[in-house]
Amino acid sequence: MKKEELTSREKRRRRRIRSQVIAYVVLGLSIILVGVGIFFGIRAAMKGIKSYNQGVSDALAEAESKAAQENEALEMSSEAVTQEGTEEEVTQQEQMAETENVPLDELVSALLAEMTLEEKVAGMFVVTPEAITGVGKVVQAGEGTKKALEENPVGGMIYTERNYKSDEQFLEMLTNSRAYAKYPMFLAVWQECGASGKFGVFETAKASELTGADAVKEAYGQIADKLAGYGINMNIAPVADVVSEEGNPSLQGRTFGSDATTAAPLVKSAVEAMQDKEVSAVLTKFPGEGSIDTTQGMKITKSLEELKNSEFLTYQMAIENGVDCIMVSHATAPEVTGDETPCSLSNVVIQDILRTTLGFEGVVMTDMLNDKNITKKYSDAEAAVAAVLAGADVLLMPNDYFKAYEGIMKAIEEGTITEERIQESLVRIYRLKYKHALDEVE
Repeated sequence: MKKEELTSREKRRRRRIRSQVIAYVVLGLSIILVGVGIFFGIRAAMKGIKSYNQGVSDALAEAESKAAQENEALEMSSEAVTQEGTEEEVTQQEQMAETENVPLDELVSALLAEMTLEEKVAGMFVVTPEAITGVGKVVQAGEGTKKALEENPVGGMIYTERNYKSDEQFLEMLTNSRAYAKYPMFLAVWQECGASGKFGVFETAKASELTGADAVKEAYGQIADKLAGYGINMNIAPVADVVSEEGNPSLQGRTFGSDATTAAPLVKSAVEAMQDKEVSAVLTKFPGEGSIDTTQGMKITKSLEELKNSEFLTYQMAIENGVDCIMVSHATAPEVTGDETPCSLSNVVIQDILRTTLGFEGVVMTDMLNDKNITKKYSDAEAAVAAVLAGADVLLMPNDYFKAYEGIMKAIEEGTITEERIQESLVRIYRLKYKHALDEVE
């Protein structure tokens, strides 16, 4: 037996032992879920994971010791290994690669099993705190927020400048909100580089002024540090579009330039800088608003082929490097879809292009559903149902959350939307929410 083959076999043996340890964690979690029951919910179960960390670390150390001992035995018997055995090892390795995400999948499945259909539907929405509390301006999280989250277990809340008064106030509000939630939430903001004074973030250069990967990482690293300090785990940034000087005026200064090959690695650097701090990046706005002709309203004028050679290059690189979430624009793209359906409500854009052509398996978020480009054509219920049918996972800021929620529940009752479709989105959402849960045992 060659030394390379022995090393490979040893690695596979260690991975097998590690999988057994992870299985121990998942089993422990299941026990916790049964124990805490309906009184504490899954949030308490997630706290239980932390109590396993030291035990898991000890188990891993023991596993490494056993692997070393078994390796010595393998070396002594290496001459007995046949060619058929080697082929079997390769097959086992391929199977292991195919199932390496099983522990996370099992964790998500266990958590979702505790949720009602009503809770799953609510879990697709990210709303402002005002939307569920009825308060005109929320700057603290007290009994009103607690009651609102108990009655409406939304998937997340997004905060704006109006919610921020000071670092201390903002931290306390978010900490309380997280504690009141039955299930973990996305706590989101919209903080691009170049925006000064928001949420106490120090001013950085605009995206158009950042010309190198190091400068981009420094700028977005500073932003992520500040946001993570509050407990923010999602930032709707960076802008992944490309725009010329004659292009969409609303994007001037906010993109990394007009050339996709130059912008793509800078977008990638911004994503890495945030997600390394466990702040999920949300790329904006697919399929690309750089070519919008404002004289024609929100209409993307590029063809699919033109987009493939421009904006799609930035999205593709970010997707290949693991971006967590992508926001889809409300603009129409008749040259792509063949009709005037907003991209955020288009199955062609989300399923055929973003999912199938570009291979994105992460979370798809709509642009703000309270935008006039949606509300002037669709009711809150119609827009929410259309977004779900198109393949969106997260429905951002409907004009009226309650009407949008009821619209989806009615669509499920009537058979327009299946429970399986809701489950698909919840799996993607919770895979993202718990992507770091097993870091310490990987």
